[in-house]
Amino acid sequence: MDLDHILDRMFTFAGKRKKGRSSIAAMTKALDILGHPHEGLRSIHVTGTSGKTSTCYYLQALLEASGQHTGLTVSPHIHTLGERVQIGGVPMEAELLCQYADQMLTTLTPMRGELTYFELMICLALWTFAHEKVDYAIVEVGIGGTRDATNVLPHTNKVGVIGPIGLDHTEKLGTTIPEIAEQKAGIIPTGGMVFVAEQSDQALTVIRESATIRGAQVSVVATPEHMDASIPSYQNNNWAMASTVVEYLANRDGFTAPTTSQMSSLRQVSPPARFEWITSQDHRILLDGAHSPQKVTALVEALRAHGEQPFPTLATVSRAPDTKVRDTLQALAPMVSHLIIPEFILGQGDKTKVSVPSLQVARVADSLAIPYTVIPDLTQAVETLLKNTQEKLLVTGSLYLAALVRPML
Repeated sequence: MDLDHILDRMFTFAGKRKKGRSSIAAMTKALDILGHPHEGLRSIHVTGTSGKTSTCYYLQALLEASGQHTGLTVSPHIHTLGERVQIGGVPMEAELLCQYADQMLTTLTPMRGELTYFELMICLALWTFAHEKVDYAIVEVGIGGTRDATNVLPHTNKVGVIGPIGLDHTEKLGTTIPEIAEQKAGIIPTGGMVFVAEQSDQALTVIRESATIRGAQVSVVATPEHMDASIPSYQNNNWAMASTVVEYLANRDGFTAPTTSQMSSLRQVSPPARFEWITSQDHRILLDGAHSPQKVTALVEALRAHGEQPFPTLATVSRAPDTKVRDTLQALAPMVSHLIIPEFILGQGDKTKVSVPSLQVARVADSLAIPYTVIPDLTQAVETLLKNTQEKLLVTGSLYLAALVRPML
């Protein structure tokens, strides 16, 4: 049994969300059948519009350096399914992950077709964390918070983390910052602690009100005064969040946080396809899964801060409203010397991810006076990008695009 086989089983086992049935209800039923593997976990629950995955990786690195045994689940995965179930700071070994998945799916047979693929992956992560007896489970929210499948974590010993909030997934979370903030605030633990990135008063007001209702404490983590020039500015913010949380846990639970000398190397930890430089065919290619106007703006600001000039760029976005396509491309425009527009399709069944049609993206690029070439075939698009004579190249716009391009590089 290998990961491809298990992935196929997961897709076959999964179903679509039934109308009127909440993800929380489905997860509660599944975890009951699995024997409540989540109930004994000390968890760090991470949400926000941007920075979730990087913050999770920093939390993992800092806790591991403190001698703590961690479990981590993030989504989507870029290179291997094991990225969604990490133990001890690394993706779980394939054979053991397959064993756990096989056991879990067999146990959940009565719910075949009732859980989405994402819900199954969260069940697998929690099931594995319990069996591996992790000290801390670091759990990244899928979308939002209140209705997300991860929002079944027990409030006892749970710490909430809310990163920067912006306009994303508006079709599901709401069209205003306060509406989206209310969804993110759904992870705040009753009577517990939530750490929040410095952000707009609109978002902070909603978060504070939600915390008050739950009897929770709010700690706003300020933007660092002294930035590490070796990493993007937004990563400095993610690092500040993670290190603040770990310091709090060290005091609460009685372990020693990493020393200053250890921290300097841990700052370089980065998940795949997040400001990741790859060397290929005499090029240095920056692969970044920024997929919203907010994320792309942060990427562009980071590149400008490092003195970078506009790049030949391969970019498109996952299917989204026209306004998001335009706003994302407009944010990216200052760092694009020439744009190659591909198309992609990834996954199967209910989890299929499809790009915006290339001609639609081209019309937006044309309206923004961005020079472009349409090459729908992704392999040909990458080959064309690599033929460019400029040393530095950029691939961005979607984590799913990054997941497909990364192996080609």
